[in-house]
Order: sequence, then C-alpha cells, then structure tokens
Amino acid sequence: MKLGERAFAVGTPFQPGRRPVHYGWVIAVVGTLGMVASVPGQTIGVNVFNEKLIEALGLSRLSVSTAYFVGTAASGFLLPFAGSLFDRLGARRMIVGASVSLALSLLYMSVVDRVAAGIEGLSVGSGLSAAIRMGALVLGFFFLRFFGQGLVMMTSRNMVGKWWVAHRGKIFSVGGIAVTVCFSLAPKLFNEMIESFGWRESWRLMALALAPGFCLVAWLLYRDNPAECKLEADAAKPLDAGRADDPEFKLVREFTRAEALRSFSFWAFSLVFALQACYFTGYAFHVIDVAADLGRGASGMLDLFVPIAILNAAVSLVVGWMSDRCRLKYLLAFMALGNALAAFALVGMQGVALSVGLVVGFGVSGGCFGAISGVFMPRFFGLKHLGAISGFFASIIVIGSAVGPLAFSLARGMAGSYAVAHGAAALLALGLVATSFWADNPQRKLAR
Repeated sequence: MKLGERAFAVGTPFQPGRRPVHYGWVIAVVGTLGMVASVPGQTIGVNVFNEKLIEALGLSRLSVSTAYFVGTAASGFLLPFAGSLFDRLGARRMIVGASVSLALSLLYMSVVDRVAAGIEGLSVGSGLSAAIRMGALVLGFFFLRFFGQGLVMMTSRNMVGKWWVAHRGKIFSVGGIAVTVCFSLAPKLFNEMIESFGWRESWRLMALALAPGFCLVAWLLYRDNPAECKLEADAAKPLDAGRADDPEFKLVREFTRAEALRSFSFWAFSLVFALQACYFTGYAFHVIDVAADLGRGASGMLDLFVPIAILNAAVSLVVGWMSDRCRLKYLLAFMALGNALAAFALVGMQGVALSVGLVVGFGVSGGCFGAISGVFMPRFFGLKHLGAISGFFASIIVIGSAVGPLAFSLARGMAGSYAVAHGAAALLALGLVATSFWADNPQRKLAR
C-alpha cells in the first residue's frame, strides 16, 4: 500500500468500529465542526473585510461587489464537478484537501493587494491597473467561495447524511443550531479580530486554525460511510413500525445525477433554496442601505439579526424532528412561505409589523435551511451519487447567493429603492409555495 493510501486507510490511525460509542455520533459532531469551519468562505464571513479591501485595493464599492459576484458565480459553476470528485475520493480525502485549500485562499487574500501591485509593476502602462486589481480580487473571492461555502460545507453535510438515516433530520437540526450560532457570532468576532490584530493578520490566524488545526482533526475523525468501517447507519437501530411501512422512508433505487436533474422535485427544492440564498444574501449585503431606504436606523435593523438567529435555532429543532416523520414537501412549502413573509414585510410593512415580519420570515426560512437541505437528497435520490447530485444543488445555491447582492444594487440603481427587489422576491416565493405541493419523493412512485 502506498504512503498516501495508507494515510487515508479506514484503520489509520484507529479503527472506528472499536470505539465504545457509535461512531455516527462522532461524525455528527465533527461534521458540524466542518460546517462551522466553512464560515471564512461564507458571505457572512467575507463581508466584514469589504471596507479594508476597498481601502487596500483602491476600488469602489461597486467594483468590490462586482468582483464578489463574478468570483462567487464562477465557483458555483464548478461545484458539480467537485461533487462528482467527492463520490470518487470520499469525505476524508476531500475535507483535508478542501480545508488546506481554504487556508491557502485566506493567506492569498491577506496579500491580495500586494499581489495586484506586483503584477501592476510588471505591466506596461497604467491603463490596466484597475483591471489587474479587480482580477486579483475576483480570483481571491473565487477561492474563498469554492473551497469554503462549496467544498468544506458540502463534504461535511454529505458525510453526516451517509451516517444517519432514520434520525437524519434531528441530527442536522441539532447541528444546525451550533452552525447558526457560530455564523451569527462570526461578523462580530471577525470585526474584533480586525480591530485587534489587523485585517491581514486576522485572515492569517484563520488560515492557521484551518491548517493544521481543523485539517488534522478532520484527518483523524472523518470517515466517508459506515459500511467501510463495518458499521451500520443509525447504530443499527431499525425504523419504528409507523415509518417502516411508509414509502416516504424507503429507498427503492439509487438515482444518478442525470436522473435526479430530470425530476420535478429536485428543481422545486433547489429553487426554494436558491431564492432564500439570493434574497437573504442580498438583504444582508445591503442591510444598512436597506434600513436607510426604509427610513429606519441601521443599528435597529442590525439588532434584528439576534432574534432571527434565535428563531432559526428553534425552527431548526422542530423542522428537524418533523422531517424524520412527515413528507418533506410540506416543510418546503413552510420554508418558501417564510421567504415570502420576509419580502412582504420589507415591501409593505412599517414599524413593529416590519420587525416581526422580518424576524419570523427569515427565522422560518433560515431555520428550515439546514435540516431540509441535509435530508432531502439522500432520502429522494440515495447515497451512491450523493456527491454529484449535491454538487449541482450547491452550485445553484452559490450562484443564487452571488446574484442577490448584485440584484439589489441594480434594483436600487434603476428604481431608486429596493422595493422592486422585495416585491419580485415576494411573488417568486409565493409561486414556489404552490409548486412545493407537487414536490413528491420520487421513491414513493417506485415503491408503488
């Protein structure tokens, strides 16, 4: 056995089957840690550094937003190929490669202005100066988003989905609380790091936390699936009698990516998640200007993120428990309704009603996100091609999150306010509420 193969052998450095506790619990914890580790590549972790990038690179706010859009969209288009790679390499190899690559991306971003200056020094004339700085920033955003929001998040979520079946929703919902709390605290923590150490040093500290920090933990504890460890999912506990006979919980056939993409259910789910990513990212990216557009104070709108995070956690627990017991299409409709409520609140409500609508709307849609996204693909399409299918799904979400900030900017520039963006999102969300009721599990038809 070659050295590389030996390093990633199931029994290196220990055999999971010999542990006193079912290894699925270890997977649940370390998989959640992996989702948290993706935060430097998430929108909520990147935006804190925007002001420093504008200053260091001498670019306008619109230029930085455009670079973010291009880099994020480009990363989204490549994620389907990365998903197929996950199916071939497995979670352990993928997470080590992805976490090291994310750490290197953070190191690159800490000197992105110096890289651009070095390239400018080699170029002839000054006409390309702004383009070079934009190009360097696009490359940095591409790396952060591809390896952070893309590979680290997707690999961790897929691994947990393979180890838990009957209790998959509950596991994702409990882990989702930890992820939500950490994501909510990230902007404040990153801002304090910037003020204490500087923006370059903050990115370098995160890189060290990822590699060798998290990378070593992932190499030690990640395992792709229970079968390779000679274990069973869910600690070999059978489904209760009520679910054992329900076609919703029976896997009749493994779907390929092409077959999944031809199903109505895949697109119904994907579009609800894409709209949530698009709209919430656009709102969060422009929240201070949105507040001014509504005639409200910025601090008051920012304070709403706290109750939104609290409601996210509560909804995540309830939806996770329900997802293990009911048809997912009803929970999808509930998520889409949350999107609609938040958008309607911003376009047509004032005062306390606006605050309540925002908190409930974003709290519901965000709380549904983690549990449903982790459950529906393994249940609907199986595990054999999960990486390829989830890679395409992640691509749609990442591209949606890239479109959001730019769509908000265009709405503001063309109409003079964000009302058009809010109204369009509200109508789209209502349409997706209706389509959700036809998003049946394709395994049900095969079972019949």
